Amino acid sequence: MFLCSYAFIIIDMTENKHKILLLEDYPDLIPFYRQRLSEAGFDVEVESDEASGMKTALKNKPDLIILDISLPETDDFYFIKQAKKNLKIAKIPIVVLSDLSAPEEVKAGLAAGASEYFVRDDFTFTEVIDRIKEIIRKHGNMKA
Repeated sequence: MFLCSYAFIIIDMTENKHKILLLEDYPDLIPFYRQRLSEAGFDVEVESDEASGMKTALKNKPDLIILDISLPETDDFYFIKQAKKNLKIAKIPIVVLSDLSAPEEVKAGLAAGASEYFVRDDFTFTEVIDRIKEIIRKHGNMKA
């Protein structure tokens, strides 16, 4: 008689996913970004305004924030400045993904505390994802 036993181990992979908070107000872009980031292995939360984004960042402490700086009713870099002043989230890297391409906009975003500034038309989303992984790895939040 041959006996065989199997053990099944169920691993909740969501705990191993890195969390990204996406602040984007353009409804046509949100599903694309969410899908591509999810396919790259990230757990994605989306907010469409800075107040909700700040609450979510403080509550969930994502590994990285992607910010569209052209959100309604705010100064373009207000969110970055406020996040960098708040000790609870100041070390979370913020990546700007924007249509604003003027050199002074890019310089202002980086000066405000953004880790990276991407002009949408200048990069493929695959390049953005690769850079996001590098930034998270650099900040000690991602295994190589």
